[in-house]
Amino acid sequence: MVISNTLEITKLSARGLLILDAAQNLFYHQGFDETSLAMIINEAGGSRRSIYNEFGNKQGLLMAVIQRQVKEQSEILTSINRDIEAKLALNQVCFKFVKGMLSPALMSLFRLVVQQVVKFPELGEMIYQKGPMAGILPLVDYLEWLTEQKILKIDNYHLSAQMLIEMVKGPLHTRSLLLPNKEVTDEEISQQVAKAVEIFLNAHQL
Repeated sequence: MVISNTLEITKLSARGLLILDAAQNLFYHQGFDETSLAMIINEAGGSRRSIYNEFGNKQGLLMAVIQRQVKEQSEILTSINRDIEAKLALNQVCFKFVKGMLSPALMSLFRLVVQQVVKFPELGEMIYQKGPMAGILPLVDYLEWLTEQKILKIDNYHLSAQMLIEMVKGPLHTRSLLLPNKEVTDEEISQQVAKAVEIFLNAHQL
């Protein structure tokens, strides 16, 4: 399996965006292996050349789908409000982040990726580096700022950011994966996030 290099979503042509939308929809509803380039072209228009020129191959399309979702989640983390106390700021941004993570689109993508990385470990490594590791950088920067402001004491910003994200996702993420028809309410997300943020702040007190 040859995995295409990652690309700038913002540099895609109008046709490329249509292809990406069609591929994402088909991947989510039909499965990656079951989706052919012909099916994508039938839905989005264009040609195989259009796909090869902008994405390289079907695996490149999957990476583009992943990159777009990571970008959207990362942009949520850039909205952290530094003008309010850390507890409130983290509760606000983590609620938005978890709500996005538990959306049907993100849940579908997660299931899709897990299926593929079992067969292609190199894909998993690329996704890990370009996805979770890169996507939390805005939160890493905020935690560093909190330490500089002597609000918290954090030794490893990146690890602490990862731990916070895992805690706020918590059991609701697992439940959503295993019970897709059981709706997660905003109240449940708020309660889980609040508890995780409380634990995190207590662990990093000065």
